[in-house]
Amino acid sequence: MDKVVALIVGGMRLVQTAGGAYAALKLSLYGIAYMRKNQQKVEEAKDGMKNVVIGLCVVILAEVGVQIVKNTIGA
Repeated sequence: MDKVVALIVGGMRLVQTAGGAYAALKLSLYGIAYMRKNQQKVEEAKDGMKNVVIGLCVVILAEVGVQIVKNTIGA
């Protein structure tokens, strides 16, 4: 049973790492677009940044899921 828990936790950690890296990349790209003079690009960048922040919150809250899995299955 410990192997199953370790596999689930490892998979969730992998998804968290990939999600965080992708969010950092997108946030930097939206930051560059935000500095442009084109008003349409600025508005798109604002919306994109908002979506990235929401995505980061989901990734951070996945840690709660990791702890729940560890405590329920691993106990």
